[in-house]
Order: sequence, then C-alpha cells, then structure tokens
Amino acid sequence: MLAISYLRVVKVNFFQVKTPTMSDGIDEKLRNRSLPRKVDREPLDNDSTHQISVHTRQGHNRVISESILPLLLCLTCPLLVRSIVFISDHCHGSIIEYLQRVSFDQTITFKDFLEDFFYFEWHWPSALILLSVFVYSIIMTALLPGKEYSGPITDTGHVPVYRNNGFIYYIVSLIIFALLTLLLKLNNLSPTYIYDHWKDFLSTVNTFAFFLCFLVMIKGKYMPSTNDYRSSSNWLMDFYRGVELYPRIFNVDIKLITNCRYGMLAWALLSVIFCMKTFELYGYTDSALVTCLLTLVYLTKFFWWESGYMKTIDIIVDRAGFYLCWGCLVWVSGIYTLPSYFLVQHPTQLGPVLTAIILLLGFLAIYINYDCDRQKIEVRSTHGKCLVWGKPAEIIRAKYILLNGNESESILLTSGYWSISRHFHYIPELTLAFLWTCPCGFKYILPYGYIIMLFILLIHRAHRDDQKCRLKYGQAWKKYCELVPWKVWPGIY
Repeated sequence: MLAISYLRVVKVNFFQVKTPTMSDGIDEKLRNRSLPRKVDREPLDNDSTHQISVHTRQGHNRVISESILPLLLCLTCPLLVRSIVFISDHCHGSIIEYLQRVSFDQTITFKDFLEDFFYFEWHWPSALILLSVFVYSIIMTALLPGKEYSGPITDTGHVPVYRNNGFIYYIVSLIIFALLTLLLKLNNLSPTYIYDHWKDFLSTVNTFAFFLCFLVMIKGKYMPSTNDYRSSSNWLMDFYRGVELYPRIFNVDIKLITNCRYGMLAWALLSVIFCMKTFELYGYTDSALVTCLLTLVYLTKFFWWESGYMKTIDIIVDRAGFYLCWGCLVWVSGIYTLPSYFLVQHPTQLGPVLTAIILLLGFLAIYINYDCDRQKIEVRSTHGKCLVWGKPAEIIRAKYILLNGNESESILLTSGYWSISRHFHYIPELTLAFLWTCPCGFKYILPYGYIIMLFILLIHRAHRDDQKCRLKYGQAWKKYCELVPWKVWPGIY
C-alpha cells in the first residue's frame, strides 16, 4: 500500500545547513594563510557570529519542521478531506465553484468554515459501524489460521512476528459483507446508508482516529512494546510522527490493524457501497463497475501479498503516529475512494469497448505490479538461488551493522523488472490509479486528487528510500545504483 503515508511527504525539512568537510577545512586554512596578520583576527569574530547564526537558523528550522508543520498538517488534512466531500456533493465537483462560494458568493460562512475545520463529531450509528468493523478486524485477525512469518530484524535486534492470514481475512470479510447486504435488502435496508451519511461517518472516523493516535502515543511513551521507540519532549511531534515502530496493545498489532485489516478492507467495502449506490440511483452504470472491479482486484492482490507489505517502508521505518494511523483510517476512506464516490453524483457510460479496454489494461497493470513484488520476494526467500526471466538472478549481497553490533545482510536484485529501475513497480501502480479514475471523465480535476497525491508520494518515497539505503548499505548501494541508475522512469527519473 502506497498509501497511506502521503502525509509524510509534506513534513520534510526544507532547510538544510551545509556540513563542513575536510576539503572545506583545507580551503579555509589556505585562505587564512594568504591573508595579512591584521585581518587574520577578523574571521575569528565572524566565525563566532556565523556559528551563532547557524545555531539560530537550526533552532528556527526545528521549530518549523517539528512543531509548526505537524500542527498545520494535523489541522488542515481533516479539513481537506471534508472539503473534497463538500465539493463533490454541493459544488458539482468543481473546485472553482467551491472557491467562489467561499470568497465571493459567501454561501459558505466563516462559521461553516470553522465547523468544517474542527469537525470532531460522534454520530452514533456511524460509530457503531466503525467500532464493529474495527473489533471484527481484531477478532478475525486473532482467530483465522495462518502460518507465522517474521518481518525484517530491527536495528535493536527485534524481529516482529505475524500470522499470514490476510488473504483469508479479506475473502471471508467480502463473503460476510455480501450476506449482510442480502439480509439488509430483505428488510428494505441497504449498506448504502453509509453513503447517505458519509459526512457523519467521516466525522466519526476522524474523531476516533485522533483518539487512537493520542492513545498510541501515550502508550509508546510510558509502556513501549519493544526497544524500537523514539520519544521526545515535543509531544506534538511525537503525536504526528509516532513513538513506537511496532506498538501492540493486548498483543494487538496496531499498525497491522489500522494499515491493513481496517484501512484496506474499508477501501474495498466503501468502493462496493458507492458502486451499489450508483446502481440504485441510475441502474447499470459501467463506469462505476469498472472502478469498483479494478479496486477490488487490486486489493485482492494486496492481501495476497500482505506478508510482503509488512516488510516495506510503511512498517519497518514509519512509526505509528498521526500520518500513518490517521492516514489509514481517515485519508484512505476519504481520498482513496474518491473516484467511486465522485461517480455517484457524476455517472458516465463508457460503452462495452472502452469498458473492456480499461479493464484489460487495469488487470495487466495489477499483474505487472504483483509480478515485480513476486520477483523480489522469491529472490530473497531463496537467497538469490532462483531464475528471473529464465536466467539466474543477478544480485548484490549488501552487508550492514545493527545497533547491537551484529552484522546482517540484504539482497539487492539487479535483474528482471528491477534492472529497469529501482522502483519500476511504481509505474504500474500509477497506471492503475489513472485507469480506475478515468471513468470519471476529464471535466473536473477533483477525482484525480488521489493519483496526483500518489504521484507526489511515490516520487518522495523513491528519494527517501534512496537516502535510507545509501546510509544503510554504503558502497553496496553505490554499486547497485551504478547498475540500475534510474529511480522510477528510465531516461526520466
């Protein structure tokens, strides 16, 4: 899931102070040696002033990056989700119309704006649905059978253990949802109740997500599950970034539940619900069906590959805080489902030919995305002793040192898809996002909000992953980059 972590992109350190190098020191000595003795004392005073200036800038930068930006994101991201829903419902999907109503027509008052800005509401029917799904995900994760597997070893030597039952969980959940839908229909009810009360549902999920993030932060500060935690005196930063890497409450893995078992399942069910609502209003609508089918097949692939996802940057690097947990609970529900939600108010008919083309291209993109991940997993599970595209796998064995002093090793694949670019699997990911959004048409940019945010996320993630691996693997990563020079798009980036 590439999810979910879009919020981390915005929170970056825009201000960097150049670190002096050995060559800088040599150049400075040569410059000082060439100056008269009278002037030689002046750089000392200037250096002191410069040092104070540097420390002052560093302090200001830390305030901005570790306090102001997290606060702005915690406040504005919920507003953005709420505004997108309002634009789709009341402004015909037009961002321009929304801005006109706010700025000129004044049909949206300042009071309305503040209510949207701080929309912590608790709608009890929505809360019952939310808590039921959340508790269901915890119980089923614990009860369903599955073979245990381990995640990557952490720098402190901790090895997380999971049960590989994500795919069974997903299939069972879809079957239960189908049976509940049938039962509701027999009683003249429908799960599209969630769409009819979507604003209330999002408000409730937002309130719950903030509470959960605060609970996880407190738990991490005072009762961490492992030594892989990072607490500071800045509570705002700890709330936003998270404290623990692998938090568990009563042996419930918080990141597994929020990221996968609730977040991804909610995405699938909401896509189905919005498609059902479109059918209830207009009858058969091929655009809604195409978007729903591609989403379901993609998420089927995700749960089939869930054990691989638990070894990605979302899990092994990002901590359980606002940008990860809130993102999976609220951002996924409000933003990732946007194409399906948009089509309820703006349906289109594609026709059988265009429907078939989009579906075939979408299934192909899903397969390529899956096959990329399969290649890497197979190579690592066989320690490089396998075939890739009919030839022996070409690998680099990258050794690195853990914090406890022990040596470990990772395998870097340089053949197959991974010889094309270091993140080739992002290309079918973006292609698929476009394919399940294009049924919305091209009149409005709003439904393309997801793919725009996904594009920004993936570019940032490629850069972030490159920095992490360069520090971790050193010369091995440098050699890998020489063999595979492109990050995502060959010849472009």
